[in-house]
Amino acid sequence: MMPQPESQIRLTLWAMLFGNFLIGTGVLLPSGLLNDMAKDFAISPARAGLLMFVGGLVVAIGAPLFATWTTRIDRRLLLTGSLVLYALGHVLAALAPTFELQLVVRAFTVIGAAIFTPQAAATVGLIMPPEKRAATIAFIFIGWSAASVAGIPLGALLAAHVGWRWVYVAMAALCFSGATAVWLTLKPKLFAQPLGLSSWMKAFSSPTLWLIYLVTLCSMAGQFSMFSYIAPMLRDGFGASPQGISLAFAIVGIAGITGNSVASRVVGRYGVDNVIASGLMALAIGFVGFGAFYGDYWPALAAAVFWGLGSFSSNSLQQSRLAVLAPTIASVTIALNTSFVYLGQSAGSAAGGQVIAGGHMPQLPWLALGFMTASFALSLAASATARRKLAVA
Repeated sequence: MMPQPESQIRLTLWAMLFGNFLIGTGVLLPSGLLNDMAKDFAISPARAGLLMFVGGLVVAIGAPLFATWTTRIDRRLLLTGSLVLYALGHVLAALAPTFELQLVVRAFTVIGAAIFTPQAAATVGLIMPPEKRAATIAFIFIGWSAASVAGIPLGALLAAHVGWRWVYVAMAALCFSGATAVWLTLKPKLFAQPLGLSSWMKAFSSPTLWLIYLVTLCSMAGQFSMFSYIAPMLRDGFGASPQGISLAFAIVGIAGITGNSVASRVVGRYGVDNVIASGLMALAIGFVGFGAFYGDYWPALAAAVFWGLGSFSSNSLQQSRLAVLAPTIASVTIALNTSFVYLGQSAGSAAGGQVIAGGHMPQLPWLALGFMTASFALSLAASATARRKLAVA
């Protein structure tokens, strides 16, 4: 088969970026709709936060399993099908009459996320030369940042005017369009390398890789201990209106896109470990700002800038870090890292829910900071271990 022209590859990468935008919007959307859904189902915000917990748990379990089960499926068919499934799930969510059924639908819907995000990153390895993979993976993860700047704020704002169910209907329509874009731009007959037992053994036996997985786990737990409940926290703790909540989401998203764009440009010059450390430091500064100025809306927006700068850049570069350290088993390590992303989401949502249920909402930023401090220390340890391994080699 003839190689894809460079212009076609660019279209493919933009389609996968858009796919990640849809996946990120769908994953994060319940946090933006939490106030409206809790009111509609007559439940507490902590209970509504179970949508984030269940979604994270399903993706955490499903990502490595689907990475193993889908190696014989054409990448174009797999990525397109995962977005179609995501669309159908959002249609069902719009129709679900009870919160219990909503949880079941959520578990079904996020199977699409468990497939698309790690397999889109792995597909980059099939169409890009090794020296461009880290920057390219960071590029397609800009879609996740865009989910915060456009998807979540618009979803929260629309929900206040037309209801959260119509937001889900709109998401379904966008997912169908994303599936079409991937189908039309990604060339057929691309297959991942079959994942044998030896690949999994390598992924699980490396101390350096385990440190990187734990960096992801703690970082995401810190973020989602706050992000899952940011809408009720801004409303009850900061007195923010629906428009003010949407503005906060937008600021995090704009900063996220900026941080991810800058990271993808400078990672080749400064190294993936150093750029990740900078992103984690920015996250920590953001959480300190939320805690120190709790109840004061405008300083919180300034803190949100730092949160956004570090959020998606550190996550996308974690994928790049794994692809660089272990390129022959990238499909496995990226899938496992995705599991730890969503395990962190579930752990953070559960921990944040416990804090809120106990009446300690102002402590959420400090809980997030604790997770982030652990993540930063683990990242430094991973860098040191990798350097020692390289020196021995």
